[in-house]
Amino acid sequence: METTIKKAAQILAADLSIAGAKKALAVLGLTFPKSWEVNPYDLGEPGTLPDGPVVLKVSQPFIAHKTEVGAVQAVSQVTAEGLRQFADSVSPKIGQNVEKVVLEEKIAIPEGGEVLLSVLHDESFGPVVVFGEGGRLTELRRQVARWLPGTSAEKIASLLQGMPLSKLWFTEYRQQPAQCDLQSWSIFLQSFGQMLAEFYRLRPDVIIRDLEINPVAFTGGAPRALDLLLTVEAVKKNDTVMARPSLERLQRSLTGAKSVAVAGVSTSDKNQLGAVIYQRLLREFAGEAWAINPKGGEIAGKKVYTNVAELPQAPDVLVVALAARFTAATLKQAYEAFGDELGTVLMLASGYDETSGGADLAKELKEVISQAGATPVVGPNTMALFAQTGSAGDVKVDFLPQGRVSIPSFTDPAHNNVALVLQSGARFASFLDRQPHIGFRWSIMVGNAYQVDVADGVALAAQDDAVKVVAVYCEGLSCGAGKRLVDAVAACRRAGKVVAIQKGGRTAQGAATARSHTASMSGSHAVFTDLLTAAGAYVVEAETEFLDLVRIASLLAEKKSRGPRVFVINGAGYEGVLSADELSRYGMTLPKPPAAVTEVLQPVLGKILDSTNNPADVGPAAPDQVYGPAVEAALESDVYDACLFTVMPHGNGMQGVLPPYEGDDSLLGPSIVRLSQKFAKPIVVSVNGGAKYDGFRNYLAEHSIPVFPDGERAARALGLWYKLTR
Repeated sequence: METTIKKAAQILAADLSIAGAKKALAVLGLTFPKSWEVNPYDLGEPGTLPDGPVVLKVSQPFIAHKTEVGAVQAVSQVTAEGLRQFADSVSPKIGQNVEKVVLEEKIAIPEGGEVLLSVLHDESFGPVVVFGEGGRLTELRRQVARWLPGTSAEKIASLLQGMPLSKLWFTEYRQQPAQCDLQSWSIFLQSFGQMLAEFYRLRPDVIIRDLEINPVAFTGGAPRALDLLLTVEAVKKNDTVMARPSLERLQRSLTGAKSVAVAGVSTSDKNQLGAVIYQRLLREFAGEAWAINPKGGEIAGKKVYTNVAELPQAPDVLVVALAARFTAATLKQAYEAFGDELGTVLMLASGYDETSGGADLAKELKEVISQAGATPVVGPNTMALFAQTGSAGDVKVDFLPQGRVSIPSFTDPAHNNVALVLQSGARFASFLDRQPHIGFRWSIMVGNAYQVDVADGVALAAQDDAVKVVAVYCEGLSCGAGKRLVDAVAACRRAGKVVAIQKGGRTAQGAATARSHTASMSGSHAVFTDLLTAAGAYVVEAETEFLDLVRIASLLAEKKSRGPRVFVINGAGYEGVLSADELSRYGMTLPKPPAAVTEVLQPVLGKILDSTNNPADVGPAAPDQVYGPAVEAALESDVYDACLFTVMPHGNGMQGVLPPYEGDDSLLGPSIVRLSQKFAKPIVVSVNGGAKYDGFRNYLAEHSIPVFPDGERAARALGLWYKLTR
């Protein structure tokens, strides 16, 4: 097989034409119908036309949609007169005389048997294989699957089976035989991708912008290709080539730093960014903190150095808190002084590609970064490199005013398991300030990502055993970064980590805003979503979904969902209904309670409410003492894999939702905490009330129990957790 793939790639590399592409595909096993090319006005010797049904096609000039201009026509028998009439009808529609007509053997295609196979070039991900519904359905329904070359046949088969028409294509359906063999087709598609990878190794000077075979006919036997388009262009040369950063040095700078230098520290303005960062280092950093200002002097009795080269040694972190016009020169000076001993560089300045007039500054800075080799350079337009692993070398660099943002953390740093990889500085502050009860471990904010980007951050998280959840906010990816991000996500998933990605720039307007914000090209959202989802990430659409998924994944990191069966206990009927609907959307089920649960509930509910249902609606009058025993009986049985408490705190039966929350183990809060500690099964809670019940929410969250504002949202989070961990 490997020899066949190399031969096909060599044919395509040597002949980048439609004829060459057809020959390469034929080597892989995908053939085209027999065809003849004729001049409709000069047919030559009699008897040159084929017998039987054929399809007439005009392929000159390039016509993207032949059917729209009548450039495709099926005929039962071709004649000289019919050919001329066909050419005469097409010529005025395409604006020139038809010189050639292709006569192609007609292939019988069953209903739904037209499919599309193509490869397109994405600026971030490179070549992407696309397969889906073909013919006119390609544009009408847009039902396609996407993957990168190198994807296994098994994975491809899984993607194809998830498509709407897969039953029609690959199985016997309503007494009609399968149109194509799934295993054979998946192996061919794997070979197709491998051929593309080998082609690019042979021809790095060109890009296949689009190679489209539409339709491919599924006929019950071997698939046949019926039409092919090919667009090729030369690679644009980029004089600035960035080396990939050393992840080892980046990790050491983040959690094992012994020294941090800040270039651009004001000695007179305490609110200046550099001064804010330096003062925080003096308060909180265990290692050496050095300030740099051309005027020199002292701050808090410590020497202020006049330039980077004057520092006593290479800093593990160099924060460049200078205007854009000074940043490149400072980085160059640092690298010339310390070379590969220089740690991570954090560049705060904006004013580059994200602004008008910043192109020259951006070009200058990129050239300097390219000369720094594997030295990790974060930014520009960044604000945070922040760690709280419990190490004396943890770096906490941001320029947020003291006391304005709450940085969540567990008392035991070993429980801090969330890594944030962000492309927006404000995202760092807003995310953490709104998540008071997650185990935040470290964050890298990449900004314009001239070198270190989100793919590097996720790759770093893959290597950190203490990271269980990777939360990514991404607005765009540079050329080639998409493939690295896919690989990094796959590495995280192999290590059992959850990767949640929120993508900005999903729409044209959002993409334009992203370019002005972080100077990033957002690329195709559909390609981004399909490829990252296939790698194992969960690409979220909504802000609350992103926050909730990270929260539940952080707090339940050691409690995977072993199955879909959920016991729901609620104090309001509508909460149970909405929760059940949401759980069902994620494939979770609500089996009826076993007898042990009914025995607990029956004496309390009597004949007023039905104790044999799930959700178990205990009503607003049920006291705290009912919930714990009922849930314990449910989770001790082998009927349920998880539990959802939907607490409606306004009922007259509940006492534990108001302070004090402890002191009586039968109260609701201590009961839930005890159950959470006893069972390895996930327990999720919603408290559907106002600010009066924030204390109760905080009490539960402080004991690592995921709490949400309503049952529907809690059910959605539990469904996401099940989807990602099953």
